[in-house]
Amino acid sequence: MYKFIAAEIPNGISRAFVNFGQCGKFFVDKSATKLYIKRCKALRKMENEIKNKIPIHVDLTPNRDELYSGICLKSNDEIFIFICFNEETKEFDGFAIIRNYEIEKYREWDDEELSEIKNKNSSDFMDKLPLDKMDNMFECLSELKNEKLIAIFNNSDDDSYFVGQIKNLSEIEVELKLLNEDAEWIGDEKIKIDEITYIGFDTSYEKELLKKNALQQDI
Repeated sequence: MYKFIAAEIPNGISRAFVNFGQCGKFFVDKSATKLYIKRCKALRKMENEIKNKIPIHVDLTPNRDELYSGICLKSNDEIFIFICFNEETKEFDGFAIIRNYEIEKYREWDDEELSEIKNKNSSDFMDKLPLDKMDNMFECLSELKNEKLIAIFNNSDDDSYFVGQIKNLSEIEVELKLLNEDAEWIGDEKIKIDEITYIGFDTSYEKELLKKNALQQDI
């Protein structure tokens, strides 16, 4: 099911997971065939996918039961920044940042998946972020201090998250002014940066909340 694209592999195993191992190695595994490659760090950067703007899926299992889709903009040992793909609207929709070391598998989209894109709007999100200044979670949050709304997941709960504006930021923690699902400001929340697993921003979800909040202010 998964297509390996980070290195040349023999014919017959072109659709397989790229697996990142615990010892700086990863392998492609289809049936009894395994290809071990030692240059994990170089391949983790996903230089080919970034250069050619290739949509990919990244799988965090077994670290977390999450699968993300989109176009990678930056990948290093700390973070993975990508343009999100919205499965419901079939278009690209905002940005997300996750911990790179949580990524266990990834693959390039196949032709059928590429054909399902209804709005080829990825160019709307290119060259919008100061990627050279975003090398870790703290630096990413520093560049998002003026963002009107961001969403944060932490490692305590994969099913709930915080949405708000950055109120205060240190190298240890970020304090958010929270907005609830009804677009009402409800107080503040401090979150340890090393506990953050996901940051989302500039997606349709945040934009809709901001519109709803603005309408409430006008009443």
